Amino acid sequence: MVEGRCNCGQIKVSIPAIPDQSAICFCSNCRRAGSCAGSILFPVDKPDVTIHDAGGNLKTYKDTDTKSGNTVTRKFCGICGCPVASFLGEEFPKVFVKAGLFEEFPVPGYKSFEHEKPGWLSIAES
Repeated sequence: MVEGRCNCGQIKVSIPAIPDQSAICFCSNCRRAGSCAGSILFPVDKPDVTIHDAGGNLKTYKDTDTKSGNTVTRKFCGICGCPVASFLGEEFPKVFVKAGLFEEFPVPGYKSFEHEKPGWLSIAES
């Protein structure tokens, strides 16, 4: 197991291992939610993700106005504001864990909404 954490350390996330590839989403919702050019994610099977929130600081925002049409449940730390994970509904088998919680993460192999990527940004091929 590897563990990542938010900036203040109140939220910790455990996953079996750092994946060989990450994913990146360039949709405007993900960019706004993370105040970033693209949200780097680890798609992990739901049963393999443990979110530790001993202080009850994990907050939820249900993002219903998405370009995909899916409601995205965004989890974040209520103390430091760090994005933690995104969920696409009960039936979807993966959790999108925010890669920035971990010390290292691989080059994104999958790019979502690539047509919305800022023109100045280039990403190495994995």
